[in-house]
Amino acid sequence: MVIVEDADSLRAQERENIIMNYEKGHRAGLLKDMGPEPVGIYNNIDRFGIVHETELPPATAREVKQMRREITRKSKWMEMLGQWETYKNSKKLIDRVYKGIPMNIRGQVWSVLLNIQEVKSKNPRTYKVMKEKGKRSSEHIHQIDVDLSRTLRTHIFFRDRYGTKQRELFSILLAYSEYNPEVGYCRDLSHIAALFLLYLPEEDAFWALVQLLARERHSLQGFHSPNDGTIQGLQDHQEHVVPTSQHKTRWHLDKEGLCVQDSSLGWLLQMLNDGISLGLTLRLWDVYLLEGEQVLMPMTSIAFKVQRSKSTCAQLGLGSPGVRR
Repeated sequence: MVIVEDADSLRAQERENIIMNYEKGHRAGLLKDMGPEPVGIYNNIDRFGIVHETELPPATAREVKQMRREITRKSKWMEMLGQWETYKNSKKLIDRVYKGIPMNIRGQVWSVLLNIQEVKSKNPRTYKVMKEKGKRSSEHIHQIDVDLSRTLRTHIFFRDRYGTKQRELFSILLAYSEYNPEVGYCRDLSHIAALFLLYLPEEDAFWALVQLLARERHSLQGFHSPNDGTIQGLQDHQEHVVPTSQHKTRWHLDKEGLCVQDSSLGWLLQMLNDGISLGLTLRLWDVYLLEGEQVLMPMTSIAFKVQRSKSTCAQLGLGSPGVRR
């Protein structure tokens, strides 16, 4: 009995320490993480926010042209956003998403694609309540803390342990674990919420996560059920596109059937985060938010082919194409 009480007390103290670290913010991570930014680091950051080990080369003529094209597209997108009811189911919207959403309005586009403002206005206090409840009682707090230390750490927003974006991500995941106890928390949610936080404010990113898992067209709720047909479809698809020798890319459900950790969508998200550039990840994610489940399998194929190409280059000593500004 005493041993059980001691274990409970220890776990409660660990929980308190975790919450205290996030409340302290960046100061809590200075001694145990990367410390002050090295001089000249901003010459190593690409236009998507990824911090590279070495200084980046100048943008190529093609990349400059692409950035200019993105600027000219912004006015067309702003016009479309201003008449959303007219364009929301149009072929023009589909064409423009596939061409690429300009980075500086990506958050606005994601917001309307997921209908965030409407659901947010109907639930004005929900996020705050769930966030506080999560701090008090979420059973996932330890795992969330561990996973945050590995999520998008090469991005300037998430580089600092207990920095602003890590604190926001911690709050979102705690809140969601209370808001949707059927799902609770899975490692993959950390990657998804982090992507949203790149372009959305904290509460909007929370509602984006809510909408994504609630909508039938995206089929994410089903990824947390061992009986869902979408998982089986992706498993069958992977048998044809991924060699069986690639152990890390095999589909395996969590034994409780509650997570997709290291498998199915989780494997895809991990590959998008670690295997291919953030720029391509975001382009694929834009299309997924628009089109839903029907593009998951093509996305898997694209991601795998890119990863395989990078592996081949590495084996031949050619290196992979550098990510520029």
